[in-house]
Amino acid sequence: MESATTKSDFRLRPETGRAKVWYERCLVGLEVGPTGAQFGHSDAKDTRYCAKFNGREIVRYCVDANCDYLVIWARDGDYAYYNSKLLPKAPGLGKRDPLRETVEEAQKHKLPVIAYCVVQQGGHFLVAHPEFEMRDSNGNRIGRFCYNSDYLEVMKKIVAEQLAYGIDGFHIDMLDQGFGPPYGCWCEHCRKKFKAEFGRPMPKSVTWDEDWDRMLEFRYAGSARFEQALCEYIKSLNPRATVDFNYHGNPPFSWEVGQRPVQHAGNGDFVTGETGVWGFSALTVGLNAEFYRAATPGLPFQVAMQRGVRMYHDQTTRPLNDIRWELLTLLAHGTFVTVVDKTGFDGWLDPVAYERIGTAFEEVRAKRSHFGHKPVSEVGIYFSSRTRDWIGRDEPARYFRSFQGAHKALAYEHIPWSVVLDENATIETLKKLPIVLLPNAGIVSAKELALLHRYVEEGGNLIITGLSGCYDRMGQLQKKSSLESLVGARFIRKLDSLDN
Repeated sequence: MESATTKSDFRLRPETGRAKVWYERCLVGLEVGPTGAQFGHSDAKDTRYCAKFNGREIVRYCVDANCDYLVIWARDGDYAYYNSKLLPKAPGLGKRDPLRETVEEAQKHKLPVIAYCVVQQGGHFLVAHPEFEMRDSNGNRIGRFCYNSDYLEVMKKIVAEQLAYGIDGFHIDMLDQGFGPPYGCWCEHCRKKFKAEFGRPMPKSVTWDEDWDRMLEFRYAGSARFEQALCEYIKSLNPRATVDFNYHGNPPFSWEVGQRPVQHAGNGDFVTGETGVWGFSALTVGLNAEFYRAATPGLPFQVAMQRGVRMYHDQTTRPLNDIRWELLTLLAHGTFVTVVDKTGFDGWLDPVAYERIGTAFEEVRAKRSHFGHKPVSEVGIYFSSRTRDWIGRDEPARYFRSFQGAHKALAYEHIPWSVVLDENATIETLKKLPIVLLPNAGIVSAKELALLHRYVEEGGNLIITGLSGCYDRMGQLQKKSSLESLVGARFIRKLDSLDN
């Protein structure tokens, strides 16, 4: 499970006289949502969809499976799964209200209920409201919501509806700006706001120059403002309602998503990220968890894993030991874990899945004292978001291979490791580590260089690989490495081979 720890209390904070919030006392939970509208534009007349999606039954299954909390599907790009005055309801629900059913049944068992609410998904709602849609550089609609439009006000009304049910909090998903081309947004809202902020028009395309640097900052700021404003609004209605945003700031995600590792991790009560072979790899289960820890130091962090063999909406349930491996690995890295169950098309719950998950969760309860301890790390793997953006550009794997390769080498040798992020690294962060490894961190700023110098002067050790420090801030190869004064060597040239 590639984790080493020393003993400490599990997420205990100084006594404040208040009861713990649900995530401060919970380790494992389930997220339950239907299969059938996940890609948007589903058949709004197909009454088979969600005909058996029953909140009371879901709660009972979760209680029997030893859940500490439940994340219940409330809204996606097509439908609401409750009686909404703003959104169309899933066609198979009829007069039923699964969110109401869930909250009422959960109260009997003192089970915290978190509403799953999507922000960014093309579907029936976006088709009906083109005024909120992102545009590419040619003005074409590209199937995503613009965060600088009035969509924020719509989202406020949606979360207010859900909050009125008495839920304990929100898991808000899909805070991205797309996962690849076509890129956005060049709508009139964005053009006006960009001109007001920078005193010049937007670049006409992806130009990878000073104007594009401004565009990246503009996109990052837009995502952060949206998250912060939505969280603040929810807290204004109910200060005890928790808010977490699903996070896309770690590999394999890059600039196109509109998130930096640190800037977009801390805008809620805690960060939630994902793992799984479907989108990451078997080896990066622990790496993802430690990335989320590094992005929000000192805060709890949540990781979602799936019960299906291949991906979330796969109805083939994983073997018990496969579930145990991923679940226990994540817990060993200090996270709390949500297992995602996507039901059948009609909302049917698979009893075999809940039996296996329940067995795994029972083991977690028995081993609770083993989790949540302070990690031990001998090597900090340094991640450079500027290198991701300006050297990785449209092919971020060119940089990710080095970062993930460093992790692979350490994990295979059973060397305790952790993640260090360029955005929030301090001398205190570095001094906790005997060694800091820079795996092909091509862009090293003057501020970072000064920090690394101080770290070495105070007894720290560096391992520098690849073309670390050999590029300027715009991703252009330099004649000299900015790290020459640290390594005692000169940069001669870049080799054509990738692995030396």
